[in-house]
Amino acid sequence: MKRKACIALRTVAAAALISVTAVQAPAQDLQTIDFLTNYAFHGRHSPFFVGLEKGFYGDAGFDINIAPATGSGFVVAAVDAGQADFGMADAGTVVQAVGKGAQVKGFMVYMDTTTSGLASLRPYENPEDLIGAKIAASQTDSARVILPIIYEQHDLDASQLQWETADPSVYIALLSNGQADLMTASLDGDVPMLERTLGQRDEIHFASFSGWGYDVFGYLLIARNDRLSEDPESAKRFAEATRKAVEYAIDNPEETAEIMVKYNPTLNYDTTLAQWQQSIKAIRTPFVEEHGYGAATEARVQRTIDLMAEAMNLETPPSPDQVYHGTMAND
Repeated sequence: MKRKACIALRTVAAAALISVTAVQAPAQDLQTIDFLTNYAFHGRHSPFFVGLEKGFYGDAGFDINIAPATGSGFVVAAVDAGQADFGMADAGTVVQAVGKGAQVKGFMVYMDTTTSGLASLRPYENPEDLIGAKIAASQTDSARVILPIIYEQHDLDASQLQWETADPSVYIALLSNGQADLMTASLDGDVPMLERTLGQRDEIHFASFSGWGYDVFGYLLIARNDRLSEDPESAKRFAEATRKAVEYAIDNPEETAEIMVKYNPTLNYDTTLAQWQQSIKAIRTPFVEEHGYGAATEARVQRTIDLMAEAMNLETPPSPDQVYHGTMAND
């Protein structure tokens, strides 16, 4: 099957975004769809380009346009407004948006656990080890909400946490010169960058929020409620093509990084590969080994809702069937 890829400027929800279009013959038989990633392209998003390159989306009947966004909130708003067909969004953001009336649902778990946590130059094995340490975090950083929840789960006093308020652009400098002991970070975004920046001099350590009991889903694939009810097969085909792409990307990380850089030449191959290899850790989890990739259970969805409702002070938390579409696996 002949494939051609082109990079074009597209406007999604009033923002200019780079879009990649796969054209496969016969094009008239394919359904054109717009898909949004949660942020600027990096290793975490590689499987979508693998699906494009290997024809998984084309075989599923899609001519896919892949565009970056400026965060999960943007993705939810764009999908809710009908300006994108499918999107990738943080599960917590989806819960919060649905609780406030957004007409979207997750239909597949893309990343099983959150990649959020704390990076440091020495290990912090347990939540209580943070007491007395300075944590670099912006005033609006989600860690300021998540860590108190973790502390409550461990019967610890969150008032003992010490925050070093800073812009994310100076986190690394604060960590490097000792003005902060830890910085908020993502496993598959910030840690590879830290290893490239400071790794020759220092060992980088990462404390995962999920490892400390913050048991929420990472990223969901989402669509509008009416689309899922009126055309459920479309979402199923998209989910299956994505599953194939993720499995191929896990089995072939080097080729996956090459494909990602092919479609996005400004990215660095080594960094992209390191990012994707870290992303795999949040995809290959004991939960996925038990239930299969992409699956959700009602208990796990409810757990995500409960933790986010507490974190965001949601007065009326949504129910699992308001957040997630489709059959859920047995607990």
